[in-house]
Formats: sequence, structure tokens, C-alpha cells
Amino acid sequence: MQKAIVWGTVLGVIILVGIGMIYALRAQRTIPKTYPADKGPNFIDVTDYPVKMQEVYELFTNKCSRCHTVARPINSTFAPEEWRKYVYKMMRKPGSGLTPKTAEKIIEFLIYDAQHRKKKTR
Repeated sequence: MQKAIVWGTVLGVIILVGIGMIYALRAQRTIPKTYPADKGPNFIDVTDYPVKMQEVYELFTNKCSRCHTVARPINSTFAPEEWRKYVYKMMRKPGSGLTPKTAEKIIEFLIYDAQHRKKKTR
């Protein structure tokens, strides 16, 4: 009697896993959105940045690449307050790993980078 219950349970689990796999395979996959900024360079040469900014660059690449390419923020041309709004918007997304403290560091880096690279191209 106990063997029948065990085998019935095992068979039930196998059937449920099979049904779950069928639904998972049939689920429609969404294509990630791409933006023009995604097609630009995906790194910044920070060798001439202050050491603090070089460290924050590592934080920036680790956190921002969780949700989109790093090229997106690197090639965007936001004003300082736009960066603040954008990063805080990203912070609210599940799985971003951003805290107010890390968000502020990333915002500081993005503003510094935008000002630094703008001077370089003149």
C-alpha cells in the first residue's frame, strides 16, 4: 500500500513538472528593447579620472549592466538632474541592486563623466 502511494506521488510530480515545462516552452518570449544609445561604445577610458571615480566606474558597470547594456547610460546625454531622476527610476526596478547610497555614487560618476568627456571633445 505504501509503495503505491509513493509511486503515485512520484508519478504525479513527474506529470506536474512535464505540464510546467510545456507551458514554459510555449510562453512568449519578449525581445528586449534597444535604443540608439545601446549601439555606441560600452566602456569609458577612466585612466585619467580620479581614483575615486575609477572605483565608482566599477560600481556603475556592475550595477547598471544588471538591467541593460552599459552602453545605454554611457552614450546618453542627460543633464545632471535628468541623471538623478533616471537612476532613481532604475533603483525602483526589481533586481537592480541599487540602494540610495550606491545610486548617489553612480549619479556623481555620471555627472562627472558627462562634464569630463564634454571638455575632452572640445
